[in-house]
Amino acid sequence: MKRRTFLIAAAAGLGGLITWRLSSSKEEAAIVKVIHKQLHYLKLDEAGVQRFALDISARKVISNLRLRIIDAAGGLYTHLSPKADSKVAKALRHGEDRIVTQYLISSDFFIHGADKSRVVNYLGYYDPLVPCNNPFARPVIVESTL
Repeated sequence: MKRRTFLIAAAAGLGGLITWRLSSSKEEAAIVKVIHKQLHYLKLDEAGVQRFALDISARKVISNLRLRIIDAAGGLYTHLSPKADSKVAKALRHGEDRIVTQYLISSDFFIHGADKSRVVNYLGYYDPLVPCNNPFARPVIVESTL
């Protein structure tokens, strides 16, 4: 076998593998990876994380292609250093903050005073346009002076 034939076959095989990984990847799995990677220090309710991933992917808040690339990257993404300054690392990290912030606001994390020792439970997708859906709101306690 000639070297040129080998290189063409290897490139075709690699292209096929990348295409297969991208076509079989899911947005929800990428969102779950982002949350677990960025919030590794918190105890997260796994069922809640899965529900959040379904909710946010249904709203198309983050680019579908970017999420598929994160899921296709798999272990490369989860082991990528948060301080890496390469263009690839920055491109993959783009949007992570939005996902993590939305998850924390949609959970009971702030309701319980940002207690890291408690299990974080997903309450429902936070939408600022829905009245009385503010996680920072505290119930009003009226004391009777009579």
